Amino acid sequence: MLVENLSIGRVVMHEVFQRKDGPNVVPPSYGKDLEILDAKALSHFGMRITDALSAQSKSIEMQIVKTNDASVVGTARRLVLATDTDFPSISNHMADALADAQKSRGIPGGMLLVFDGKVGGDGKPFLGVIKAEMQSGFQRRLAAAKVVTEFLENIFLTPATRLYKLALFISEDAAVTASTNWRCFVFDSNITAARRENAAVYFYDGFLGCAFPESGKYETAKFFDLTKEFVRTLVNERDLRRDLGDALFAFVKVDQAPTFTSQQFGDTYLPPELRDPFNKFLEAKKFPTNRAVVRDISEMGGRLRRRKYKFGPDIEFSASPDAIRNGTVTIEDVPAGDVSEGEAASWTRITVRRPVTEQL
Repeated sequence: MLVENLSIGRVVMHEVFQRKDGPNVVPPSYGKDLEILDAKALSHFGMRITDALSAQSKSIEMQIVKTNDASVVGTARRLVLATDTDFPSISNHMADALADAQKSRGIPGGMLLVFDGKVGGDGKPFLGVIKAEMQSGFQRRLAAAKVVTEFLENIFLTPATRLYKLALFISEDAAVTASTNWRCFVFDSNITAARRENAAVYFYDGFLGCAFPESGKYETAKFFDLTKEFVRTLVNERDLRRDLGDALFAFVKVDQAPTFTSQQFGDTYLPPELRDPFNKFLEAKKFPTNRAVVRDISEMGGRLRRRKYKFGPDIEFSASPDAIRNGTVTIEDVPAGDVSEGEAASWTRITVRRPVTEQL
């Protein structure tokens, strides 16, 4: 999204901490007052937000799932309407919610910035949160008529780092009421266009109460990747793995039906004993198994252009899915009885029904 005419109003900073040994939440350190930022600081703060949410491959509009008064969007609604006196204390709920969502001891702590303002040509109110991880660095400054270098710790939101996650709840009405609808935009540097699941689940789900919207581009790519993972890790027979790999390419790329379901693939290509494990595998990965998915391969890029086969650590062969499907290339496991004495008992025959056109 392009963030236009963004102006920042009130800002409060809290600190959340990494969990120690044991499951107990480490209480946050709450900011008790509004931050006083000069014009330069506010300008740079606004630039960080605008740059992040304008990075289309790293930011996404999410579906708000949890909407009750105790949710983050419920707290956002109260904060936008709060007085300056009450804003800091109400924002404590944001710090509590983030600390509770960071259930793994591997999630680092950091500063939580809670801020409001207006955005867009019609000045719609918004409530924003940023979780910024701490870092260290050097600063050069003039002191006593000479330049000195200082080592700084606990700095955050520098332009060279992506160690932060950002969410903006934007009101759809210029005047916020209890019935106002909200939109949520999230920035996470781990997001990629086709692999949105790389985003931190604890942040967008556990903390914000949001979920990815239904998207044919994303769900088609996710089905492809998850099915490959299932075949690679849970199908033991090599011939079946290869056949299922070929079938997956054809099912995703060649089939012209506008929608598909995971059950269609399972019923058509998987042996009966693998269908139930396949369904449970997808459900565990939070892929929808009870509805159709819009088939859209427009963002899958090179993943559908070539099939790659590996023969041990030092041999690799690739061909287009069309060449495999139409028989231009065939790959066969040769039975042990077909080899002469002294040769390997297991080997592969690759037949290319075309002359060599180029040698590299």
